[in-house]
Amino acid sequence: MMQERITFNGATIKQPIKFDPNFASTSSEDSGNTIDGTMHNTVLFTKESFNAEFSDLTLEEMSLILQQVVGKNQFMMHYLSPYYGKWRDDYFYVAEGSLTTGTWKVNEEKWESLSFSVVGVNKIL
Repeated sequence: MMQERITFNGATIKQPIKFDPNFASTSSEDSGNTIDGTMHNTVLFTKESFNAEFSDLTLEEMSLILQQVVGKNQFMMHYLSPYYGKWRDDYFYVAEGSLTTGTWKVNEEKWESLSFSVVGVNKIL
């Protein structure tokens, strides 16, 4: 069986050196602590997200990744979900990222790094 890989919109990308999962829950307005310090929490939904970091990218690798995620309302990502315990496809978006310049030597151009957070469009809970 072939090793599965992270893809963006079906495009095979250079794999990240880090792909750290996160989750965040949004609670109802009436959630909070009572005077005795007891928390009363009503979770409305929870979303999955990942901090992605890439390194040593060629111009072509950088361009392919950025064209899949920048300025998009959403994109399809194939990824390994710790919540679902399997490789799956779902929609995500990127709101902000950063790049670090490597070398601009002719015919050897490289970017040192690219990092961004991908946030799930759909709730997991």
